[in-house]
Amino acid sequence: MYIKPTRTYYKGTSQCSARQWFLILVTPGRKVKSVTSDYEYYLADYGNSGRIPIRCIVRKVALEQLGHWMMGYARAFGHRITISGSYGSDGLPTDVDREVWDKAIPLPDELYDAWNKGEGWNSCGSEAPLIRQWAIDNFEILAPKGATL
Repeated sequence: MYIKPTRTYYKGTSQCSARQWFLILVTPGRKVKSVTSDYEYYLADYGNSGRIPIRCIVRKVALEQLGHWMMGYARAFGHRITISGSYGSDGLPTDVDREVWDKAIPLPDELYDAWNKGEGWNSCGSEAPLIRQWAIDNFEILAPKGATL
């Protein structure tokens, strides 16, 4: 999700957004393909809370229309992250390399609960204003060193 307003424009028939600060929710990359095994891996590695651990980073992202989707990419800690819509994966966290996840900032429990109950469908839900304000308030630790809002 963009944490600051961005200029939207059209290039031919495609909608585009100017590069702006974007909050990305991330989860550690999966080691295996099975959903059940992934979940067991998360629980074994991160505790038995029943929650898949979500962390956050802020990076500059420009989205462009690709078919029905708005897509772009971000760079973080030497890795390229594909972004598709809100939060990085159409309202959901996006999987990243463990190195990126380890350096990201945990999403507070109250915001995790709000996100989980926000009823977003392929986009942000009712939690968006709370999460955006948290990202703005914590910009200095979420964004690269020396970045300014």
